[in-house]
Amino acid sequence: MTKLLVAVLAVTGIGLATAGSASADESGFIEAINAVGHYSTVYPNETVQVGYRVCSAFDRGGDAAAVQEVLKAYNRDDSASREYYATLVAQSAAYNLCPRHRWEI
Repeated sequence: MTKLLVAVLAVTGIGLATAGSASADESGFIEAINAVGHYSTVYPNETVQVGYRVCSAFDRGGDAAAVQEVLKAYNRDDSASREYYATLVAQSAAYNLCPRHRWEI
């Protein structure tokens, strides 16, 4: 009985470990930001870090906090449509880096 229980727990553990949640797509995030064409992705690692900070902002305060995080990260953007582009970045982060927030924005 003990061996059967151990085997079942081992198989269940393997199944749970591989199921996981949707994974982050960093290259997809960079491609999405490039497609928007408003923010530079010359330093892709920094761009991805901004995306993860946006995910943390979603965790803390939802979509408004996520958009504010983008505006904070790209504080030199003084264009009239800065909120629009910040929202696109937040959407891209949610879709590609933190899919748990995909439907929040």
